[in-house]
Amino acid sequence: MTITAYFEKRSSKPIFFVLEDHPEVAENNCLYLKKIEPSATCVVLNQPQQARERLELETPSLFVIDLQIGNITGEQSARETLELLEYIFGDYPKLNILVYTSEHSYLRPLKKLISKHQGGFVIASKMKRRKHFVAGAKSALVGQLVLPPDLRQELDFSPIETQILQLLCQQYLTDKAIAQELNVSVRKVQNHIQQLKLKLDIDGLESSSISFRVALSMEAVRRKMLLI
Repeated sequence: MTITAYFEKRSSKPIFFVLEDHPEVAENNCLYLKKIEPSATCVVLNQPQQARERLELETPSLFVIDLQIGNITGEQSARETLELLEYIFGDYPKLNILVYTSEHSYLRPLKKLISKHQGGFVIASKMKRRKHFVAGAKSALVGQLVLPPDLRQELDFSPIETQILQLLCQQYLTDKAIAQELNVSVRKVQNHIQQLKLKLDIDGLESSSISFRVALSMEAVRRKMLLI
C-alpha cells in the first residue's frame, strides 16, 4: 500500500505525535512529516508522561520518539522513554512507531516486545540525512519493521509469520494465495514477509526473486524453523 492510499483509507484527519525535548529538532520533524501528509496535525510532546496522557485522548497515525529525553536535572536519559515504549507495546499493539535516535542500542532489552508488535516499527538514525527520516516514517506508516543489523538477532517469530514461511517455502504459494489461505489482506502478507526477511537477515533481496525464496528457505532450515 502506498502512503497516499493509506491516508485515503482513513476516515479521520491524520495526526502525528513527536516526542522530542529539543524545540528545533521537534519543529524540523514536524516539517518533514507534513511533507508526507500536508493535512496532518503534528503534536509535539516534551516528556514521556505527557505522551501517555495524550495517548489516552487520541491515537496518532504515527508516533515519532526520541529515546533520550532530558529529566528534571537536565541530564539525558532513556529510562522513561523505554518505559513508555513498554506501555505502548502492551496497550497500543497496532500503533505505528518511528524511533529517531543516535543511540538505538538502548532498545536491546525490548527486542522480544518489538518483534511481537503488530504496528509499524522503524528505527531511523539521527546521524543520517533527513531523507532516511522520511523513508522511515513512510515505512512505519504502512506497518513495516525496519531495524539495524545488531538488533535483528534472536527476534521472536509470531505464529502467522511461521505459517506464512511454511506456505511460502514449502507450498510455494504466491502472496495473493497466502492471503486467501489465511483470510487476510495481501498487504498484511507482504508486511509479514518483509518482517521475515529482516528477522532472517536477508532483507537485501527482492521478494519477487527466486534467490529470495531459496535464501529464505535455507535460512529457515538452518534455524530449524522448517523441516527438509
